[in-house]
Amino acid sequence: MKKIVLYIFIFSISVCITSCYSDETDKGQNRSQETKLRTLDDIRTKSIGVLLGSLQDEYVTENFPDANIIRIDHSSDLAMSLQQGQCEAILLDNVTSSYLMKENDNFAFLDDSVTQNTFAVGFQYDKKFLQEKFNQFLKEIKSNGLYEEIYDRWIVNSATSIMPEIENRGEKGVIHMGTTGESIPFSFVKDNIVVGFDIELMYRFAAYMNMKLDIKIFNFGGMLAALISNKIDLGANSIMVTEERAKQILFSDGYFTTTSGMLALKSNLVDQDVDKAGKKSFLVKVKESFQNNIIREKRYILIFDGLKVTFIITVLAALFGTILGGFICSLRMSRRKSLRLIGKGYIAFFRGIPQVVFLMLMFYVIMAPFKTDGVTVAVISFAMYFSAYVSEMFRTSIEGIRKGQTEASLAMGFSKFRTFVYIILPQAVQRVLPVYKGEFISLVKITAIVGYIAVLDLTKASDIIRSRTFDAFFPLIMVAVLYFLLAWILTLILDYIQIKTAPKRNI
Repeated sequence: MKKIVLYIFIFSISVCITSCYSDETDKGQNRSQETKLRTLDDIRTKSIGVLLGSLQDEYVTENFPDANIIRIDHSSDLAMSLQQGQCEAILLDNVTSSYLMKENDNFAFLDDSVTQNTFAVGFQYDKKFLQEKFNQFLKEIKSNGLYEEIYDRWIVNSATSIMPEIENRGEKGVIHMGTTGESIPFSFVKDNIVVGFDIELMYRFAAYMNMKLDIKIFNFGGMLAALISNKIDLGANSIMVTEERAKQILFSDGYFTTTSGMLALKSNLVDQDVDKAGKKSFLVKVKESFQNNIIREKRYILIFDGLKVTFIITVLAALFGTILGGFICSLRMSRRKSLRLIGKGYIAFFRGIPQVVFLMLMFYVIMAPFKTDGVTVAVISFAMYFSAYVSEMFRTSIEGIRKGQTEASLAMGFSKFRTFVYIILPQAVQRVLPVYKGEFISLVKITAIVGYIAVLDLTKASDIIRSRTFDAFFPLIMVAVLYFLLAWILTLILDYIQIKTAPKRNI
């Protein structure tokens, strides 16, 4: 039966990939018959994609009040939304746009000079000395020609660039830096290390300060939250200075200025021809996607590392959550009303708060003073969350066992402890395992949110790969399959345990 389910799943994924790839070009061509875009005025009532909280977001909100504004965290997801027809155009800085157009020849500028934006480094407000030192460093490298060297390496020739060796003794401490690793050419992962314009700039600044550089990868919103909550000293990831951000973050002088352009599909633009020749077969596209997303730059290592982190967090959270769940169960079933209320309150709290909110509260607020790493926070958070549900499973399974068995055991001279261990617990375990399996698999899937707190798990690994390849489908489908296989394997292990603990085996 399980083999049949697996075959059906693989077949459905194949159909999904086929339909996605076959529809990818046709969508734009079909939409082109509906409307043609000439100027910015033609999209004033259309859907426009922007990066969440960016200057482009502010610009579109102010200048296109009748537009449907779609706010997205990552430029790769913006590209996907444009390709799939979820928005008519996207507003991005022209450096990133040039990479999008290289990866997808159906993208073109509707207008390549819509607004200007400046990038700056964000600092904690109590790290003003770092900000002043960086501004001084920036002036020096602009005067001695080093800035131009960094610019040529990453902006002009980033496709062939490698990170140079930068001598740094790091004798005066550590600078903790946040970035996303998803913004070509400023901060991206190449050959499984974070490189780019911003990254080299920060390595050179750290050397200038004679301090080591510790890089942590967040999503963009998480990086800003980490700055505010003192998890990092500075953030560098083509951050645009906005009035609202400046109230929370101390910004450096601008280190990079560029214009933003409005991108649209060629098939939706006037006087733009789409090359319809040379359509590739499904197998050729899959082979190319596999090469680009898995083999190139040894990206399979990134996937393996992410899978390993997901597995570790899941297993440890389940282990500690089960132990903690047993303790909460004992509170819930205590004869003392005060202890029962504590148990009830604990369970009610975790039933009522979303996992992602609790995870971020733990990382950015509750455990922020302890400088705890993301994996540890994730294990603790998920263990607490898991324990609330496990405790109720334990309670209902124990209460389902007839009291006569306990009374008979006590009458035969067993202590309460031995009665529980030898009579109640084996039956409770057998009853709880079917429900426990379902909750355990849910825990596997919940771990996909740990990217919010700078943990490079399986989902975050796929985000990083998508930010490089701008492939809308393959990384997501690949991760879906890996999660399915991980959940399936863990289910088989629990099935084996359930069979081993079955009462009929002891007859």
